[in-house]
Amino acid sequence: MTNVLLVIHLILCLGLIILVLIQRSEGGALSGLGGGGGGGMSGLMTGRSASNLLTRATALLAAGFMVTSLILSLLANAERNSGSILDEDNLKPITQEQPAAPKSTEPGAPLAE
Repeated sequence: MTNVLLVIHLILCLGLIILVLIQRSEGGALSGLGGGGGGGMSGLMTGRSASNLLTRATALLAAGFMVTSLILSLLANAERNSGSILDEDNLKPITQEQPAAPKSTEPGAPLAE
């Protein structure tokens, strides 16, 4: 489920980037990719209808991007452990082991095990 939503999210992201770059900027000096070549989409539609179509398509892709972002964040939060490390009672008491007895170097002395 998460992988399918992630693929849809990435497709929406790429589509949104492309649509924003195609649109003609209203600032004047710098225009998007579609307005720099002189032709743009003028052969396909008139300027006003192309602008309305691109604006609506951008709004739809942006809304889809927001929805998939929220769903992915909710799914990621649901998969995360919600418990606290302080709530767990898995703490073991620390026990110190006794050091091993030294081995005797005298001949005939019993060896410590």
